[in-house]
Formats: sequence, C-alpha cells, structure tokens
Amino acid sequence: MKILYASQSFLPSTGGVSYYLMWLGRKLKDAKHEVAFVNMKPPKGKSREEIAGFKVFRVPAEGEFDHDTLRGYSKFKELILKVFHNRDVPVDMLYNKHLYGYNEYLKVNESFQKAVLEAADLEQPDIVHVHDFQLLPCLNSLSGNSWPLVFTWHIPFTEEVHTSWREAMVEYMRNASASIFSTKGYASAVIKSGLPFNRVSVIPPFIDVEQPKAKFRERFGIRNDEKLIICVARMDRFKGQNTLLDAVAMLDIDYRLVFIGNGSFSKDVLKVKEKESYSKELKEKAKNEVYSGRVIFAGAVDRDLLMAAYNECDLVVLPSVHEGFGLAITEGMAFGKPVIGTAVGGIPSQIWPGVNGYLVRPNDPKSLADAIRHILKNSELAEEMGKNSKAIFEKYFSSKRGAEDHIGLYSRLLKFGV
Repeated sequence: MKILYASQSFLPSTGGVSYYLMWLGRKLKDAKHEVAFVNMKPPKGKSREEIAGFKVFRVPAEGEFDHDTLRGYSKFKELILKVFHNRDVPVDMLYNKHLYGYNEYLKVNESFQKAVLEAADLEQPDIVHVHDFQLLPCLNSLSGNSWPLVFTWHIPFTEEVHTSWREAMVEYMRNASASIFSTKGYASAVIKSGLPFNRVSVIPPFIDVEQPKAKFRERFGIRNDEKLIICVARMDRFKGQNTLLDAVAMLDIDYRLVFIGNGSFSKDVLKVKEKESYSKELKEKAKNEVYSGRVIFAGAVDRDLLMAAYNECDLVVLPSVHEGFGLAITEGMAFGKPVIGTAVGGIPSQIWPGVNGYLVRPNDPKSLADAIRHILKNSELAEEMGKNSKAIFEKYFSSKRGAEDHIGLYSRLLKFGV
C-alpha cells in the first residue's frame, strides 16, 4: 500500500514528530509499502526533494509564507498547545479566535490542503495520514476523497481542558476515518468529548535507536566516574527543566547534568520568543555557585551525538509539567537506562515505579532529588532498572510494534471503512 503523510515538520527539522515519521516510514518501507511526505518548507528550502529515500513535498510549493502569516499561524497553534497542556487560557480566546491568529492558521492549512491534493494526484496513495493539531483544518477539506483519511493527535487530550475547546477540536476530527491517540486516557477523553468510538484508535508512540559512533562524555569533558544525568527536551516551561535544576542543587553526589535541546520548529523557524527567553533564564540560573559548573547546556545535537548521550548516561530524567507522551523516556529505555519522570501525560504508561524507574509529582524538586539520589547511590538497583527498561521497551514501544499497529489500522480502514 502507499501512504501519504502530512505534518508541519519533518527532517531536517528535529523533534518528536519528525523522528516519529522517519521511523514509521522506514519500517513501512521495510515491509514493502511506499511512503511520501508533505511538510512545511524550511527557510530557503526546496519545493520538492528526497530525504532519507523518501519523496518530500514542501509547503508552500512556490515562495515562502510572509512574516505576518507565519506569526499569526504560530500564535494560534501555540494557543492550542497551551490550552491542551492545561495552561490558564480564557475560553473567550476561542470565541474570539480571529483576534489570535486563526485567519493565518487557516491560510497555512489551505496551502497544506492544496499541496496534499496535488501530491495525492501524483502519488495516488491508498491512505492519507495527517499529523497533529497544527493541521487540524486540513481534515475538513481533505475528507470525502477516495482514500481513508487518518489523523494523529500527538499532545495531551484530557477532560481538564474546557469543554468548548475539546469540542472545537473534535469537530475537525469528525472528518477523519480514524483518529489516533497515544494513551487510553486521551482516547477516553476524546470519546467523552463527542468523537464516535469507532473512529478512535490508540497507538502508543515508538522509536528506533542506533548504536552511536560519537563519544559524548569525551565531547563535553565529563569523566567516567561522574554520574551523568541527561534531560532531553526542547527548552519550554512545559518541560520543567527549572525543577530539575532545583533538584540537582540538593544532591550530595558527584554528578553532571546535561540539558539537550534548544527549541523546536516553533522556536527555530517560527521564532516564538517565549521559548528563547526561558532558555536564557535557565542558563543564568545555572551560573549560581551551588552548581559548581556541573550543568551543561548542549543545545541541539545531531542524531549520533544524541544516541551517544543516551548510551553513556547513568540516568534519564524528564520533569515535565505537562506532556504528550514523553519520547525521551522511551529513548532512555531503549538504551537500557533507569528513567525518572513526572506522573503526567504518557509518562506513567512507560515508567513502572520501582521496576524501571520512578514517577514524581510535577514541580516537586525535593521528590525529584530523592528519586535521583536513590538510583544513583544504588548501582545494583540502577543496573536492574536498566535491564527492566530495555525489556519494557522491546515489548511495547519499538518501531516494529508501532509499524505493525499502523499497518493493521490502515488495512482495516481499506477493508471495512472504519
């Protein structure tokens, strides 16, 4: 079968969805299926190109989006992101959405819709699969074609979000043959919000990892006898890096903490200033003498160096305040590492407390410090948790399992329509 994917970002832009689609595409290709992509064009990018053996169609095909369009689009999609991460956003902003970038959001989606239809004419896909909230309006205009239309929602979807916002998103999703969510909890919430049960699927995220060639400790001057803690996440208040900084200040062990990641497509391409200011705030805080130069901000790193970080670290920590799924935890598990995360989003579905790591409350540096200390001061426990992480990953979160789940869903839609 042939699948056409549409998403805001793809390689060379880094980030969870970009890698997710790359891994999925590879596994589908290995299974003799064909895959192509439609994504937003990076600055000065080509309208069509081949990346990692995949055809990639860029949006817009000609020229670039003007500054005002990108700014408005970014403003509204960031508003959705805040709402579904339970930020305090007045529901009046939904009712007056045209004041908050909604028109530009629709304009970008109209360009995507046009590009997807043009790519579909060329590629003749069996399935068209749209990814994430940035492209929700595309579902309206892409429904009713000869191919099943699939949608994946990558961020949290909980009943804590105001009903009006949830119902607004569901109205778009009704146009898809199936909508995929990462956890049963999110699926339950969207069904309660009005999406028909037979149009909801749960496919946990998945990853692929490669054995690295790079030497992470050597690159950053970290001794082998220092306990290496890594936090892999974009610099965003949602990710809770400030809590981790507070936690390590309480440690009485010889540690190094490395933050990996310096933003996202939103920061690097769409220039969301809030993400830039948070990064500066963290770096200033880390200059305090209590850290004694133990904290490193690695910024964005290439894939091989990221894999080396996981391979050489002692512990992976994701202290998110809100989280969609938490692929950094998944990656740590893939390398057989103990993991600590907050009890939010999809993190509890990956961390089995006392088995492969610990769950802690968000914004609780003392509990986080206690969990870190307990693992890093007990080498046998850390080793056992690492082995358990690897076993859990192989059974539930490998790209092989993820591809099989997608193929099963696509086959069912082609055979039965729902």
